[in-house]
Amino acid sequence: MPNRRRVVEVLTQDAVGAQQWNGARGECVTMPTDAYYAVQDAMTAVLERVARAVDWPRLLTEAASRHLVVHPDLEPDDRHWNPAAGAVCGECLCEALLADDRGAPNWRDHPVSPREQPHTDWPRVVADNLHHRAASHYHPYRDAPRTT
Repeated sequence: MPNRRRVVEVLTQDAVGAQQWNGARGECVTMPTDAYYAVQDAMTAVLERVARAVDWPRLLTEAASRHLVVHPDLEPDDRHWNPAAGAVCGECLCEALLADDRGAPNWRDHPVSPREQPHTDWPRVVADNLHHRAASHYHPYRDAPRTT
């Protein structure tokens, strides 16, 4: 399954829970089908914003740095190695993406990035706070001038 689809499906299920579908008619039985697809579209928008917000050169640099420290002997035939990714495995990309911004990661002392919100019911928190949203608020990624 492509990463985009997988991420959108995970986020959608987090937001609305598991739904039942009538396979013959292609309709959602437990909520309006159009509403389900609207949530999927919203989760796609979230993914696209995250992808644009990532500093990809920094991510790749940090992942390569971690890889050299944590997996110095990883050979091309090992199961986590992907030659297309260069000197970085998926585990190192994940850890670099989740690294906090308190300076350069010290992968030797802290090879695993913090997981500070593993049990947060994020859809509930967002729903509880949507009444604070105002169209006039500045949005740093949407409203910031483009530099490229």
